[in-house]
Amino acid sequence: MTARRSGMDDWWSVDDEILACLAVNPYLTPAELGHKLGMSEPATSSLLALLAAEGKVRLRTVERADSPDR
Repeated sequence: MTARRSGMDDWWSVDDEILACLAVNPYLTPAELGHKLGMSEPATSSLLALLAAEGKVRLRTVERADSPDR
């Protein structure tokens, strides 16, 4: 049971790290945020979606993957 609890604590820690980064700069892209936390952009996007579903963050912009800015 300790290993399971520790694993969950790690996830809560990642959530807290994301929220702390966004408190400093709320305009980070998922790629920038992932880079700061040592995570991939897709992993960061997934966690942001979960945080949004919990009402902890708001997702405000989205763009097409073939956008010329990429």
